[in-house]
Amino acid sequence: MASVQPKPEYPGKLLQATAIAKPFQEEIQTVVNQRKEKGLRVPKLVGILSKPSPPSIAYAEWTAKACEAVGINFEIWKTWDDSVEVTEDNKGGSDSLNNMGLEADVEDLILAANRDKSIDGIMVYYPIFGGRQDTYLQQIVDPRKDVEGLNFFYCWNMYHNVRWIKPEQVGSAPGTTNESELLDLDSNVLDENNIPNGYCKSILPCTPLAVVKALEAVGVYDPKLPYGDRLKGKTITVVNRSEVVGRPLAALLANDGARVLSVDIDSIVEFAKRYDDNDDTDASLSPYKKSSQVVQAHKQNSSARLRSSHTVRPSPFHDSESCIRASDVVIGGVPSPQFKIPTEWIKQDAICINFSSEKNFQSDVRSRASAYLPIVGKITVSMLQRNLLRLVEYQEMVHK
Repeated sequence: MASVQPKPEYPGKLLQATAIAKPFQEEIQTVVNQRKEKGLRVPKLVGILSKPSPPSIAYAEWTAKACEAVGINFEIWKTWDDSVEVTEDNKGGSDSLNNMGLEADVEDLILAANRDKSIDGIMVYYPIFGGRQDTYLQQIVDPRKDVEGLNFFYCWNMYHNVRWIKPEQVGSAPGTTNESELLDLDSNVLDENNIPNGYCKSILPCTPLAVVKALEAVGVYDPKLPYGDRLKGKTITVVNRSEVVGRPLAALLANDGARVLSVDIDSIVEFAKRYDDNDDTDASLSPYKKSSQVVQAHKQNSSARLRSSHTVRPSPFHDSESCIRASDVVIGGVPSPQFKIPTEWIKQDAICINFSSEKNFQSDVRSRASAYLPIVGKITVSMLQRNLLRLVEYQEMVHK
């Protein structure tokens, strides 16, 4: 009689960022090699380091190796001189007055990179100061070189689900780009492999996009559903609502049809796709009757497909445990070694992804999760490189 093999203690699959990133890296390397064969300039990326923070330095050095591997030119620009040792005494304080000089230095480097015609892409290692200072620095990066997709032009497109833009429109004012002329096309035809003639994909922030690509790789997206609805029927919890990763990620997932429970330190809200743009589904959230000007603007923007493609409202769940127990996918992004999502909260066979620098899941998460991705860094860098190549292509389309 054959012996019965015991079930593995952790039957869930341990996903590898390297494997998910590999096809993107191969595609990027192919494009770079083709450019060399055609005598075109090799794209150049600059990473700006504001502080001698060990994690930021390590990430910059790793990015340099990843770019070297695919043939992209990469330079690290620092605000400090390596010939002088940086100590606690000369690092500078964290208050806004002490930050003024450093902010000016970072601004100088960004503006220099904006003007340098040999530079195709700019990335800045955040956080630097946090809050409004970082937001300001994000907005002065030339959107034609913004590989991180943090410029407001790209943020607006992302939140309003404007997926296709004309290259010459990069950096234009919100509301001046829309997809209204594409409405007559079959939505199943419009995807990454079938971009409308004369259009290109808008740039998306790298880490949220990396999570999306991981979910596609593991089969959470249903390719049988129409493009833009391939997460329909899925409930996803994102534990993080930062402006750089958590909120953009919730928007991207909702734009693809998911019900997203966004958990932050002081609130839980629900992102959901707006399927009927003529329905004023968020009217109940307004504390007063809308003015005639707002009603008219609503109609005009709806007809031009300019309204936000998703709604954000208070969640029916009032604690993170309830959100996680109801979710098909759980995504952790809390930068704290103390924060751990209890494995017992994980729905059986859910997908778990961690994009934080700290591990937000307990070590036995795969005893319930069908798949677990502990880190997304290599996928993020691949998205960064892909954004760089796209920006180069867009500028060549404008100036051909």
